[in-house]
Amino acid sequence: MSAPLPPVTSSSIEGMSSDRVVRIAQLAIILVTTALHTIFLTQAKPLLSANDRSRWCTVWSLVERGTFQIDEIRQRPGWDTIDLVKVDDHFYSTKPPLLTTLVAGLTWGVQRVTGWNLIKQLQQVTFVVLLVVNIVPFMISLFAWRAILRQISDRPWVQLFAMTIAAVGTLVTPFLMVLNNHTVAAISTMVALYALLRILKDESKSRAIWPYALCGVAVAWSAANELPAAAMAAMVGVLALRCSVRKTLLAFLPAAAVPLISLVATNIAATGSWKPFYADYGTDKYRFIVDGVPSYWMNPQGIDRNLDSPLTYFLHCTIGHHGLFSLTPIMLLSLAGWIGCLWIRDRVVRTVVGLSAMTSAIVIAFYMTRTQNYNYGGVSCGLRWALWLTPLWLVATLPVLNWIAQSRLARGAAWVLLLGSMYSAWQPIDNPWRQPWLFQWMEANDWIDYAEDAPELPKDQWTWFASLPETSDDQPAWIEFSVAQPGSASRLIRLTARSVANSKPGERVELEIRESSTDETVPVQIRTVQIDVAKFNEGAKPAQFLRWPDAKTTPGQQQADLAFVRALPQLVPYRARTNRYLKTSLRREALKCVQAAASTAWSAKEGDPRQIYRCDVWVTDDVPFGVAQLEHHVTQADNGHVLFHERWIVRDCSPRVRPFDPSKVMNPPPKN
Repeated sequence: MSAPLPPVTSSSIEGMSSDRVVRIAQLAIILVTTALHTIFLTQAKPLLSANDRSRWCTVWSLVERGTFQIDEIRQRPGWDTIDLVKVDDHFYSTKPPLLTTLVAGLTWGVQRVTGWNLIKQLQQVTFVVLLVVNIVPFMISLFAWRAILRQISDRPWVQLFAMTIAAVGTLVTPFLMVLNNHTVAAISTMVALYALLRILKDESKSRAIWPYALCGVAVAWSAANELPAAAMAAMVGVLALRCSVRKTLLAFLPAAAVPLISLVATNIAATGSWKPFYADYGTDKYRFIVDGVPSYWMNPQGIDRNLDSPLTYFLHCTIGHHGLFSLTPIMLLSLAGWIGCLWIRDRVVRTVVGLSAMTSAIVIAFYMTRTQNYNYGGVSCGLRWALWLTPLWLVATLPVLNWIAQSRLARGAAWVLLLGSMYSAWQPIDNPWRQPWLFQWMEANDWIDYAEDAPELPKDQWTWFASLPETSDDQPAWIEFSVAQPGSASRLIRLTARSVANSKPGERVELEIRESSTDETVPVQIRTVQIDVAKFNEGAKPAQFLRWPDAKTTPGQQQADLAFVRALPQLVPYRARTNRYLKTSLRREALKCVQAAASTAWSAKEGDPRQIYRCDVWVTDDVPFGVAQLEHHVTQADNGHVLFHERWIVRDCSPRVRPFDPSKVMNPPPKN
């Protein structure tokens, strides 16, 4: 992806002697960047991830129902989330409630002014809210960064290059498109750094008390949104105390108390405790079964399975698929700044870079100890739990950039690092809730594999139904499906299994296939075949177990019967894909199923375009014939255009569906 801003060349910078020109150029970068982010925000789709859906569910519930419970809104299509807990038969978001409470207040105001609401005008409301919560504060943070640069470096190239990094070269960019705590904490950290530098530069020379108040509220707001930021808040408090005990007591601490008290108050209101719900990870609040469906955290999938060793996790967090340095290589300059921290002559700069190094080390060490949560922040385009550290890393680059500015070759190398970082920042701009490009590349080349092993079918399966029910002379078994096909009358398909007269028990089964329609003008169609039970149970192919006792059955009818039991024009085995939980009308609890599929490319006549026939089946032993749903797809092989789509949904059966068995959905708790 090309750079969203035209590069500022070294030759154009070297000739700049006017401080005014640099200021204008920095202002241009800020304004153009803000405009770009705003344009992309207008196109951003809301509710793309369980993460931000969890927050928006709380926002809706607070605005419309005045409660933190999300029971109602999560049932709306497109709103459900895995980031929830169950407490006293009610559902709550796992996210700390302070930010969502403030966003709910803003959303209420937007709705009152515009007449919109989150259901009918979701795109418009989320745009306005995120513009206020993310874009405008990010612009303010860039102005704070501009002021920081003026305090640390007087080199024009450094001031413009560093401004470009902050504006378009970090992973803060894609997360500005969604509701999250990470960008909020990153922005407040930048403001806290600006205020801290004012404190350290002035010390007791200035009578101004506002830097202490601003620093206190900003650093505490970071900690309220990112728990590990409390380490930075403590160190910043010590630095402020060393500069002025009086101003720290009168301004810093009272200001810091505001977001922290608000955090505790909203936690108590939402959870009944001072702790947020995410502190209960691994407990029964996360591990529950509702209507037969277990919570996601009883059996996490993909990268959430927590498979990596501590060393592997550390490597991927630094130079691997979610690496701080592999995805944003410009931050290698931060590493160099930390290493050379003790040789920095300016005491204030040395202090701030040292703060950056110590905070980063503490945060990374903290997450390295959380072995129960080795998931790199889940499905996201970067190491999102480290996103709030971005301003600290930017500060650490400045001493190195001052040295780089003296060499044209070094400046060129810095631009290469920045362009690599810009690609990682802008490539996922439409959706940060996806794996990084490096993760996708490594996965495509089989370097990594976080996919869950596919379940297994009990035997080779060549038919859409997975089993044959037990029958007796006076008690046939049957299952009936309702067939939904767009633009057509509803149909019913019933399979009935009966014992065959004059055959040994369990030797043969008569299978009756009955098709009817809600359109009374369409005649009922009934056909009958026999099945060799032993061969079917061995996993034999349809031609080996189907029997036609009626000698008048034509070869054409036999081929039609074979195609019906295959659900495909050609013989293809069904392969298990994944476990699914299927809600039906048969019982309140969902059916635990294995979704299996078979597909083939086929054309009816030689020379005709090939078409892809695919059949998906939901296999379960809870119903007769072992299948609860079937889905047909026919698409053009060359362009993927859908030619036919039909879904069969189980309607009734005999014997009745089996009672719900909780042991079938229970899984061992996650490892600690």
